[in-house]
Amino acid sequence: MSTVETTLGPWPVTDLGRVNAHDHVIIDQGGTTITKEPDFRLDSVEKGIQEIAAWRAAGGGAIVDTMPFGCGRNAEKLIAISQGTGVPIIVPTGFQKAGYYLPSHWQHRYTEQEITDLVLAEITEGVDLNNYDGPLVRRSHVKAGFVKVAGEYQFVTATTRKLIRVAGNVHRETGAPVLVHTEMGTAGEELLDLLEAAGVPPPAVQLSHVDRNPDLRVHLQLARRGALLEYDSPGRIKYQPESVVVDLMRRMFDAGCGRYVALGGGMARRSYWRAYGGGPGFDYLLTNFTPRLRDEGFSEQEIDQIWTVNPRRWLTGDHG
Repeated sequence: MSTVETTLGPWPVTDLGRVNAHDHVIIDQGGTTITKEPDFRLDSVEKGIQEIAAWRAAGGGAIVDTMPFGCGRNAEKLIAISQGTGVPIIVPTGFQKAGYYLPSHWQHRYTEQEITDLVLAEITEGVDLNNYDGPLVRRSHVKAGFVKVAGEYQFVTATTRKLIRVAGNVHRETGAPVLVHTEMGTAGEELLDLLEAAGVPPPAVQLSHVDRNPDLRVHLQLARRGALLEYDSPGRIKYQPESVVVDLMRRMFDAGCGRYVALGGGMARRSYWRAYGGGPGFDYLLTNFTPRLRDEGFSEQEIDQIWTVNPRRWLTGDHG
C-alpha cells in the first residue's frame, strides 16, 4: 500500500513523517462529553489549528485520531484543522469502550452483519458526517483509515466480542488495520487471540496504552506475536514517571523488539492542551520526550524506527 487515507485524501506513505500513533484532535458533542466531564470537550477548530500547528513546527507529521463515531468524532472539523495546518489526520471508524455510549446504543442490538456493513462503508466509501446517529447518512469524501475496538479493564464484553468479529470481517475485505484500546494495558493477549480468530493477524493490530502496565514480560509476549505496542504516558505523569517508560523502551530494543514500539500523545483533555490554557501540549513528545530519549542513549535510527518505520508498517499492512 503506497498511500494512507487521511483528511487530506490518500497520502503517500513516504510523506507521513513522524506519526503520532494515538491522539485526539477533536472530541465534539456526544456521549463522551455528556457522560464523562467537560474537560474531554475538544471542540474548537481555531484552537485545534493552533495546537496542531505547534506539533508540525516541532517536526510532527501525520496524526492517528482515535475518537470513532458516536462518541465525539467530527470529521468536518478534523478536515478543517488539516486544511489549516497541512497535517494529515487519519480518521477512525469503529467503537470506543462501552462507557462512552448509552446502554441503548445500537451496537448492542444490531447484528454482526449489519454493523459490518456500516463500518465497511466508512472504509470503502467515506465516513458518515452524521456519525451514524441516524437516520440520515452524509458520506464524506474522506475515508476511514482503520477500525477501532476497545477492551475493558481485565475483560472483554460480549458486545466487544461481536465488534471484534466485525473488525475481522472488515479487515479481511479491505486489509484495514485495527487499533485496540486496552484499559490500563490489560487483556492484551485475550484481545489479540480474539482478533486473530476473527481473521486479523497480530501485525495488523495496534494495542494502545499498554505502557500503563509496564511489565516487560507481557510486552515481549505481545511484541513477539507481531502487534504494535503504543506508549502514551510520557507527559502525563499521573500514570507513572517517564523513567519507567524510557527503561521499558530500552529493554524492548535490547531484546530485539524495538520494531514493535510506537508513541502517541493521548491528549484527550483540554487541560493537556496549551491552546486551551493547559499543558504539556501536543508537541511535548517531540520537544521534550524525544530529546530525553537521545540523552538516555537512543540512537537516531532507533528514534526514527519508533516515529516513522513502526507506525507506517501498521498503517500500510507492510508486515515484512
